[in-house]
Amino acid sequence: MRKSILLWSFTVLSVLLVCSCKDDDEVVLSSDCYISSFTLGNVKRMITTVNTAGRDTSYMISYSASYFPMTVNQLDGTIANKDSLPINSKVNAVLASVEASGTVVYRKPGDGDDAWRTYSASDSIDFTTPLIFRVYSPDYTASRDYALQVNVHRQDGDVFTWKKVTDPVMWSDADTLKTRIWNGCLWLYARINGNTRLFTADLPGGDNWVEQPVTGLEKADVTTLTEFKGHLYMSGADGMLIRSEDGKAWDTVATGRDVHLLAADRISLYALSDGRMWRSVDGLVWEEEDLDDVSALLPMRDFSAVSYTQENGLNRILLVGNRNVDMYPSDKAAMVWSHSMTAEQEMARWTCFNVSPDNRYACPRLHSLNIVRYDDVLLALGRASLGGTIYQAFDNLYVSHDNGITWKTDEVYVLPGELKGQDVAMSAAVDNEYRLWIVTEKQIWQGRLNRLGFGIR
Repeated sequence: MRKSILLWSFTVLSVLLVCSCKDDDEVVLSSDCYISSFTLGNVKRMITTVNTAGRDTSYMISYSASYFPMTVNQLDGTIANKDSLPINSKVNAVLASVEASGTVVYRKPGDGDDAWRTYSASDSIDFTTPLIFRVYSPDYTASRDYALQVNVHRQDGDVFTWKKVTDPVMWSDADTLKTRIWNGCLWLYARINGNTRLFTADLPGGDNWVEQPVTGLEKADVTTLTEFKGHLYMSGADGMLIRSEDGKAWDTVATGRDVHLLAADRISLYALSDGRMWRSVDGLVWEEEDLDDVSALLPMRDFSAVSYTQENGLNRILLVGNRNVDMYPSDKAAMVWSHSMTAEQEMARWTCFNVSPDNRYACPRLHSLNIVRYDDVLLALGRASLGGTIYQAFDNLYVSHDNGITWKTDEVYVLPGELKGQDVAMSAAVDNEYRLWIVTEKQIWQGRLNRLGFGIR
């Protein structure tokens, strides 16, 4: 409803004239003009889902936008919500509560003076475009303008969006790949024709790959690449342990024990040797770890591990991998082992999540099995099934919400369709801005859950 600014101006002037007729009382009006708070009311939002018949269905809901505070910046004269409203929010007719020192009017930028409307808490406002809110001081000697913007997400926060970065050329003949996010860059170690080569790329782009010179990586097992206390570690030739400060020059840490490096936490390195699990605080002296089940259930190939801290403060390492196909042809799932301890503990027992008959969602037994920690869930992916054709390569992302016990597919975490069926060397990693990187010998993909990218440039 448009109201003439002249109308309320004459009204105020009339009040002043009436007051001036009183000899006993003197009215002094303030020259202050500012908006102290701005709060949005209820907002309608369109929700689209799939009904029981498998068809898309939409319905409207209403929610209180007061949970998305509008920040009034007195220094630069702006009003905006830092946390955007959910996608499909309808802001074309929304009530607002404004606290100000004077009279408030508003219009669109670029409109003339005859377009000013008087603010009223009972009149809805169209916030689909930016607005100018002006406050007149009670004595009308001063005014102040604010540029107002109501931000609405243009992406569904619970959609995982993929972007194809590039088609690699430099490692197109690689038979083994290992990706690591380290020192703010993407590091890729590739085994090509029996030689280990290193490629790096800057984040966030990941498309300006440069080959780096390396030394000391002859016969290194790049799949064992592990970060520990600011250094990079790998299993080298004949199971020796090698280490690097810069990722390029590698030196031998210890010999004499054939160790297959698996993972590291804040205290120790962990490795397999002689069919047993070992730990070391320096890579020199190793102590055998306790297992809650038989060592025959330890994986023998396709190792992948992730170390993380849960919300309750528990430090956990999750190890997955497969047993030898010839020795265990009847295995239907990968072997999953968990190691967890509090910040006060210095050691703990490894627990095997042995597949029970009623667990229909065991971790799939895949070639080049990779697991990563992403948004408080674990994701597993890999090439085709080991010893069978149950799954094709890059069949799905498998999601675990219970720290590795069950692995299911869902509608959020879905692999790019272009990868499906490509049985090629691959590796996955997650950077500090929640991007999931999948690097293969043929393609590079960058994916992120939309809501984890809101506010990140």
